[in-house]
Amino acid sequence: MVLFESINKLTNPRILAGGRRRHLFIPPSTQTPLFSYGEGEDQRSFLSLIESGSVIADQEDDVSDAASVSTSRSLPSTLNSVHTNEDQESFHSWLLETHQRRYNSESENNSEGSASLNDLASSQHTSGSLSSSFNEWEDFENLKTNYIIESKVLLKYSIPLVITFVLEHFFSIVCLLVVGHLGKNALAAVSLGTMLSTITFAIFEGIATALDTLCPQAYGAGNYDLMSLTVQRCTVFSWVIFIPCGLLWWFSSFYLKYIIDNEEVLELTSIFLKILIAGAPGYIFFENAKRFLQAQGIFEAGTGVLILTAPINIFLSWFLVWNETFGIGYIGAPIATVINFWLMAIFLVLYVRYIDGDKCWFGIAPTSSLFEEWKELSHLAIPGIVMLESEYLAYEIMTLFASYFGTTELAAQSTVSSIASLTYMVPFAVSIASSTRIANFIGGQNIHAAKCATNTGLFAALIVASCNCLVLFTFKQEIAQLFSSDEEVTALIVQLFNPLVSIIQIFDGIASVAGGILRAQGSQKIGGIINFVAYYAFALPLAMLLSKVGNLGLEGLWLGVGSGMILIGLSETVVILSSDWDHIMLKAGLRNEISDEESI
Repeated sequence: MVLFESINKLTNPRILAGGRRRHLFIPPSTQTPLFSYGEGEDQRSFLSLIESGSVIADQEDDVSDAASVSTSRSLPSTLNSVHTNEDQESFHSWLLETHQRRYNSESENNSEGSASLNDLASSQHTSGSLSSSFNEWEDFENLKTNYIIESKVLLKYSIPLVITFVLEHFFSIVCLLVVGHLGKNALAAVSLGTMLSTITFAIFEGIATALDTLCPQAYGAGNYDLMSLTVQRCTVFSWVIFIPCGLLWWFSSFYLKYIIDNEEVLELTSIFLKILIAGAPGYIFFENAKRFLQAQGIFEAGTGVLILTAPINIFLSWFLVWNETFGIGYIGAPIATVINFWLMAIFLVLYVRYIDGDKCWFGIAPTSSLFEEWKELSHLAIPGIVMLESEYLAYEIMTLFASYFGTTELAAQSTVSSIASLTYMVPFAVSIASSTRIANFIGGQNIHAAKCATNTGLFAALIVASCNCLVLFTFKQEIAQLFSSDEEVTALIVQLFNPLVSIIQIFDGIASVAGGILRAQGSQKIGGIINFVAYYAFALPLAMLLSKVGNLGLEGLWLGVGSGMILIGLSETVVILSSDWDHIMLKAGLRNEISDEESI
């Protein structure tokens, strides 16, 4: 890893070994210009810049490449809309040809004398192998697949993700358990600090969902250097966005005093957030780097890192809070969390360096490149933030409403909400796995495989969500007794699971996976609008109406929010089933080719 492009070129093994150079391929002309740019007499189609349908052949030296550029033009950066279906087909064919040349180039550079990628893809299909690479580089354009293969791949991808998300959820629980014995004020402060940090981190998880679109599509298109650049841009973008969030954390006592009456709780909460500022950049880096690896089909990296850091976090939390010699009390808990966040980031870097994932790393990009294309990134990131924050805040608002009904209701709501969040990790894992796989195929312009992976993901969503429903309904009594010994609280938990909250999990799971598929398509904006409208224009007002006016209490809250989840799940599924796949493929092709052109 080096800072300057010239040094990157000297230290990058791919360039030393004759890595991929950018060649310009011009698609054949058509009767109607596919794209036009320029004004007046200078307006032209990039398809008409050459007189014949010839393609610029690979040149042996840079001088020939320069001559080719002087007489022809590559895909321009100022493209207008598509005019005809025939032109769409022409452009699609050109993209496929470009991808095939790129894969062939990578194959030659990484394995001389090997079989062609088409033969490798066919061989994998015949043997049913689930290998994540064809001679190290995957060819998603030619990969043959079916529902059985996609189901196996989805299962393979999802299992480590479930473990990863559960372990991430576990860190906040450890913090609560360790600090809880210091007193109720300390416990209240950590609970509030954890809630505020979770809501804030959801912003950066939402930004990272842009990588669920960009990185897998770039990987599927064979633009491996673009993946390296994109994840760095997203990380820097997130760090810049965190600056105002960090300021809000630092001065949290100025606005929390209007919510918290207890001076000690206010001070401890402010201290917790101030210390946590130091760990936020590490957490953001980990979330983005995790997507960088997931786009390559490497899902076990995050699991391995968290398995290593979980026991370290438990030990540090106890040691810094309770050790008689070195313990520092309350502030030891957020310090342990900060150390844990940076260990997660460092271990993930070591994983890429020494184990797997470095094939898509091309060195630290020039500073000027890191601040480009933020507009496109924000177009995907903002709807992603809305999608996640809508649900995060809805659960917190429900807990706030529950506090008005009494201590018993608040305890029951907190328990049910925690269990629902934990079971949500399973469909959310399927969502990420499905999103990555579909985006890979979209990047490779493989419509048939993308549709197959989409249908498999929707079917898997129904299965895992139904399993969640069955588990919660069957073991409702045992779950309630595990979290509380109070008979009133236990009875209310059982009542909520029997069967209202259990059934809601079906639609919550479907909505989760459907949202992941929309991210794979680059349609976060649609998902963001659906989530926001469903929760805040429909679900929460209905929840307040049923709980207060209808005197249904917690059941009214869950009926209202559950109705919103049903609306989200059904609406997003309808959008997906009616998708214009030709348009999705065209957008992905343009995004990857233009970005690749501008990154040169």
